[in-house]
Amino acid sequence: MPARPAVFPRTGYYHFLGKGDMHPGQVLGTWPLARWDEWFAELKEAGRDRLWFLVNGHTLAYPSVGFPGLIDPDARSAREPGFIRALVDSARQRGFKTYAVFTTDGHALEFGKANPGLLARDRDGKPVSEDFLCLEEPRVRDYIERQYAEVLELCPVWDGVVFHPTESSPMRFNPATAAEYKRETGGNLLARPDAALIPWFNELYARFIARSVEWWCSRLPRLDPVMFNCWWTNGAPDVYRGILSRETRVCVWDYDYRAVGWRSRPVARWTESFGPERIIFMPSSGGYPDGRPPIDEAAMGYDRLLALASFLGVREVVFFAGWGAGENAEIRLDRALLAAAPAQPDAALLDALDADYESARGRVVRTAGAR
Repeated sequence: MPARPAVFPRTGYYHFLGKGDMHPGQVLGTWPLARWDEWFAELKEAGRDRLWFLVNGHTLAYPSVGFPGLIDPDARSAREPGFIRALVDSARQRGFKTYAVFTTDGHALEFGKANPGLLARDRDGKPVSEDFLCLEEPRVRDYIERQYAEVLELCPVWDGVVFHPTESSPMRFNPATAAEYKRETGGNLLARPDAALIPWFNELYARFIARSVEWWCSRLPRLDPVMFNCWWTNGAPDVYRGILSRETRVCVWDYDYRAVGWRSRPVARWTESFGPERIIFMPSSGGYPDGRPPIDEAAMGYDRLLALASFLGVREVVFFAGWGAGENAEIRLDRALLAAAPAQPDAALLDALDADYESARGRVVRTAGAR
């Protein structure tokens, strides 16, 4: 009997090359090239064909000339000349599409410490967070663009580029932001309530992404540009669709395997606006951000997420595995979930999966806690 066509023909993993927003010396950052090559061989055998690499974050995971004080001291990709180009070449020789991932206005912890005047400010003039930068500041835009230029110079053969927004509130009331608001609207930024400003901040970020895409695609014309969603963007897919170029896609990340109610999932809203061909879905892998859940509970949660992606017509899945895909059990789980995803689910099946999970979850959690 012939094998069933893959529900998700394009699949892969997203890894941090350096610290990212994790602890110093996270394990993937210490891998030598030979270990990466072993991992690529394993993923290729499993049918994966996408690899995403975070090149910045709290620190810079490459040998930056412009910002030597921000170089990750533990990352091989930052300490060993030619590492990133060799890594990407190895992956591409095995048939992988490789993507450079950049955090943009967020996760810039060390840069923020060195430049506290460039941090985003709340209504009282205090930093919103330690790592959220004010995009209206010219030095912030220069910092981000110089990272683009340095990474491109180190490795000019990327297949795609991915941009990640801050995970803090996007609200900022820096003088530069207030001046921009005055120029665009004639109004007083501080006089407007937060709810009225969220659409404007989404427009600002969409325009920033559009400029970033233009920067990259003018240098690598066949590049695949991707923007991550975030909680504060989830109410504004239509804003992004109206501003971003047609070649720009959206990666919708959703690690909450416990949540039910598939109709209100972010991936459903983004797919409705952009169409399934422009959506990539990202569940979490073995490196779960909130701690590794019991295998049985994760399976029950993530099978529903992948069934929903299949229902929506999304055909590309990239697992988040920033600091690793877990042990063999978690890696096998990823494979099993992709292989078992239903090819033609309907709304009734999604409702049933949610109901089954709600009824069984208590038993699973109690069983796991008794181990």
